[in-house]
Amino acid sequence: MEMKEFHYQDGLRVSLFNLDHKAVPYHFHNEVSDMMYCSRGQITIELPDTDEVFTVHPDQVFQVPHPSKHRFVNGAPVGTPSRYVLLQIGDFDINFVPAAKDIAGQFAERAATQVTGGAVYIEDRKSDIIKLADHFEQEKPEVLDAEEQADVVAALRCFASRGLETAHPRSGRNS
Repeated sequence: MEMKEFHYQDGLRVSLFNLDHKAVPYHFHNEVSDMMYCSRGQITIELPDTDEVFTVHPDQVFQVPHPSKHRFVNGAPVGTPSRYVLLQIGDFDINFVPAAKDIAGQFAERAATQVTGGAVYIEDRKSDIIKLADHFEQEKPEVLDAEEQADVVAALRCFASRGLETAHPRSGRNS
């Protein structure tokens, strides 16, 4: 797994993940939701608290509301790399979950729900996300290659176009 974190400013954090067949460890966030855009391969998302598994294909989005435990796994055939762009809005925090092997066992051989289309909840940050896409289209972050740059721009434009200007209905923020 390769993580490239290249933007965290004004409450917007953008990272890119190239996944081999090692999963991102189980974790949760108290303050931010994970909005992911699959740009290559296939990403499987496991949510142990609700016993759900989802599969996201290229050009599709998925959002994990905080504080849901989750992990992202390369769901493509062995030997096929997958990539996703992650957007988080708010104050970043991360909490890793112990006993991850026990949790992973509950998802072995489970069929995943295919994600189609999809919306993400972007609060009131649509114009900021569009500005960020415009910025990255003009200026490539040093850590990204040209293909990754294009994927980041596509992801941010997708988040803005499919984004609902409210908090996720299942997030801990709706009290």
